[in-house]
Amino acid sequence: MEVEADGQPVDALGLAPVAVVPERQGNGIGSALIEAGVAEARRLGTEVIFVLGDTRLYRRFGFEGTAAKPFACRYAGPHLQVLLLNDAMTPAQSGRASYAPAFEAL
Repeated sequence: MEVEADGQPVDALGLAPVAVVPERQGNGIGSALIEAGVAEARRLGTEVIFVLGDTRLYRRFGFEGTAAKPFACRYAGPHLQVLLLNDAMTPAQSGRASYAPAFEAL
């Protein structure tokens, strides 16, 4: 992703919505995928992860819709959420977030 917060570039990733086929839901597969994605982002030194999805699900992993509100984004709205991975980061006052071109083309 290309992300700018308060005029500064931010190292950010977009965690695509996680989907598990209905007959396999409730077995921890989705949670394991999200946790693995967050762990890999931390390992890479990523500062912020954006996700577009169910607020009840992603809130369990620390994602917040409030933190995403200052970002101008094609997908802005109640389902755009942010997880701050860098403890030194504070929520942005303003910013912009652009997903990879493959997502932007949708």
